[in-house]
Amino acid sequence: MKKQEIQNLAENALHEACRYMQDELGITDGLNASIFFCGNREDAIHTIFHKYIEDELMIKTLKD
Repeated sequence: MKKQEIQNLAENALHEACRYMQDELGITDGLNASIFFCGNREDAIHTIFHKYIEDELMIKTLKD
């Protein structure tokens, strides 16, 4: 998986997590999420997801 694909997957994971929480809370727009998850917070979440994705890919490779 290419670096850009991993970045896109991490980005989509953050969006889906926010969407899920918003749905459960009855929130109808993403304004707060777009403000809350910017800058350092967004970078931190992307770093965590990026490392997790790489770990899953490594484990998958060992199983294949």
